[in-house]
Amino acid sequence: MRVLFIPAAVSSHHYPMVSLAWGFRSAGHEVYVAGQPPVVDSVVSTGLTAVPVGAAYDLLGGITAAADQVRAETGEGPAPTGDLSAMSPAARHRYAELRTAPHVRAAAAMAADLTGLARHWAPDLVVSDPITMVAPLVAGVAGAPLVHHLWGPQPTSLPKFPGYGAPLERWPLELLRLYREHGVTPRERHGIATVDPGPASLQPASVPDRIAARYMCYNGPGALPDWLLAPPSRPRVVISWLTANTLTDTAAEHPVAALARAIGRLDVEVVVTVRAADRAALDIAQDRVRVVQDLPLNALMPGCAVAVNHGGTGTALTAACHGVPQVIAPYNPGLSLNAEALGASGAAIALPAASFDPQAVADAVATVLADEVYAKAADTLRAENQAQPTPIDVVRTIEDMIHSEATA
Repeated sequence: MRVLFIPAAVSSHHYPMVSLAWGFRSAGHEVYVAGQPPVVDSVVSTGLTAVPVGAAYDLLGGITAAADQVRAETGEGPAPTGDLSAMSPAARHRYAELRTAPHVRAAAAMAADLTGLARHWAPDLVVSDPITMVAPLVAGVAGAPLVHHLWGPQPTSLPKFPGYGAPLERWPLELLRLYREHGVTPRERHGIATVDPGPASLQPASVPDRIAARYMCYNGPGALPDWLLAPPSRPRVVISWLTANTLTDTAAEHPVAALARAIGRLDVEVVVTVRAADRAALDIAQDRVRVVQDLPLNALMPGCAVAVNHGGTGTALTAACHGVPQVIAPYNPGLSLNAEALGASGAAIALPAASFDPQAVADAVATVLADEVYAKAADTLRAENQAQPTPIDVVRTIEDMIHSEATA
């Protein structure tokens, strides 16, 4: 088969798909990954074939601009942490509309390139995450089945996305017109299945036509440093933060530096992982604190006693895959879903969103180190994930589904 993957324009949505894309390659299928410019380099770095599309629009820039626009229109807006609770219902509704519009514009920007690819390359299968609104259109033009691919626990807002459960009367008019321009009939649900990677116990929602899958940790390429080959002399605590936006302009001190200072007072070895672009902004000079840049978390996580993070899906699930207990401080309330799911599993201490307190994080790290119940729960979570179907198993399941539909 020819299999077309279409991730959203951010590496954190592409990385969870990498193992399945290689699963299809390993099974003998041809794979292309089509994406907007921000994701192309990460696709190429995985050894997969990238097809740049939709260069005319910046999805993340459009999403960021929504906050400024709702403030200009209503005088209200989300807090710096993303909290919407102080906004009036009318302002929240308008903000939701403005947050949806960039996804529609991204679909429009990609449509011409992708429909041309669909007609000329003729994929037999399209795999995309549910927020990429153009994917059902592309599958329709190609006459190919669509399989959705989650990136972790399903947010409650996801079934409201067009093509993944939203009633047609709630589709944006611009998106309906785009589908009709290309001769594709909009439907409430377009996918034949949804790949759900990770432990089922962390999934709080009902996933339509779910295909269970093992979460395979992929955090980008990197080289393993010598010091990771030896066991640490003290419990190793890894601190990681947002891959999409490590820096914050509103904090008096970089949150990672504040965490390193507080946790560094414990009798532990602290490893702080950051992107190269952010390294200069960190002023950390403490004993037993090591700063590393662009080191994949899946290489660093083995041997760690505690993982401290913001609750991002890739980070939290990478720790879960390795059986590492966590302390999660969701700097953005939107990440509370992951924090709550991991906290409920017993494998993490989830701190309240929007109340970032480095000392509270350090105290939670001390608690996790002192009580083995967290490590046991994390190991249970690791075993649950390991019991999920491998990428090759998922490929075979999808192959069987397509064969059954073709012969029905």
